[in-house]
Amino acid sequence: MSNHKMGFLLRVTGFILNIGAGTRDTLIAFLALGLISAGTARPEGGGTAFVMRGGGSVLLAKNLDWPVGEGLIFVNKRDVIKEAFGGSGSAALRWTSKYGSVTFNQFGREFPFGGINEAGLAIEELSVQAEYPPPDGRPSLNELQWIQYHLDTCRSTKEVLKSAPGLRISKRLFGLHYLIADRKGNVAVVEFNDGQLAPYSGDTLPVAVLSNNRYAESLRYLGLHQGFGGERWVSGGTESSERFVRAAMALREYRLLGQRPLLDHAFVVLKSVAQEDTQWSVAYNIPRRLVFFKTRDHRRYKIIPLEGLDFSCRSPVLMLPVTTESAGNLTRNLIPYSPQENRRLLESVFRALREKGELQDTPPGSVVQEMAAYPELCRCRK
Repeated sequence: MSNHKMGFLLRVTGFILNIGAGTRDTLIAFLALGLISAGTARPEGGGTAFVMRGGGSVLLAKNLDWPVGEGLIFVNKRDVIKEAFGGSGSAALRWTSKYGSVTFNQFGREFPFGGINEAGLAIEELSVQAEYPPPDGRPSLNELQWIQYHLDTCRSTKEVLKSAPGLRISKRLFGLHYLIADRKGNVAVVEFNDGQLAPYSGDTLPVAVLSNNRYAESLRYLGLHQGFGGERWVSGGTESSERFVRAAMALREYRLLGQRPLLDHAFVVLKSVAQEDTQWSVAYNIPRRLVFFKTRDHRRYKIIPLEGLDFSCRSPVLMLPVTTESAGNLTRNLIPYSPQENRRLLESVFRALREKGELQDTPPGSVVQEMAAYPELCRCRK
């Protein structure tokens, strides 16, 4: 059990033991019903993401809160023919990438945690207690390749929402939900609850924030706080719903005051919701197609402009360790893709997660090797 999970259980247990019997019975009933949401959903890591708008720009920003900081940044190509890894259904899902992208990957190339494509679409995942649909006639793909598929094939949030119902996620590792934004400022959350797709956008997405509770649960908790219909003050806690409230309040204050440049304020907000295990913080300036990020050990801005990157299929795939010490424009730091480094990353990350007890069902070595070799099955369209 992770330190976060153990700490939360100890705090709840201590609190319950020190209150009166009647109150204790009521609290236990609330917990059983899931009506106290703070901290109830950090199943395999955490994080906080949000979308900010201002000065004609749109930023999607996220903290990765996770026990492992290794990762690779990939420059993914257009015109690549792919088939879903380990998918199942009436037909294998096959597609050809329309758009190049830059992604942050910890489980190897083609399985990103998030990224942005050249058309101006950004997607990030966060852990949640998801319930994916059971097998049916739809083609399936895993929860990380779902991100790459939509970066490959969609140019807008609307296109993702149109595509998602025709696919089924076949879980490999995690329960996830997704925050999506495009260059026009259209935002959506996609979740999978009770075996059903649950999208939020427009009027059903009043706050462009996501953490590790289901979106509706987070909104209910937010409604208890000042400025959002309730009386509670914003807390400094690290649990999922507390981070959601802090981020939502920070976005509200920026809309009212807007004193800092948008990018600077985004990283201030990311810092306010950071945890002890925040490994990297990333912000995508979507209209300008710029990637900004920092890591826990290197706090200077690192920048990757998509403008000028060669996304043609015939040029080499490029990559860069997330943990690079370099700062500023990293375009010249990108190096050709190495299958050996891709395999090493996967083996190292799975080993670290096993040691830390963060994955309940670690895939066998043969599956890890298949994941590492999967990019070699992708080929350029003639």
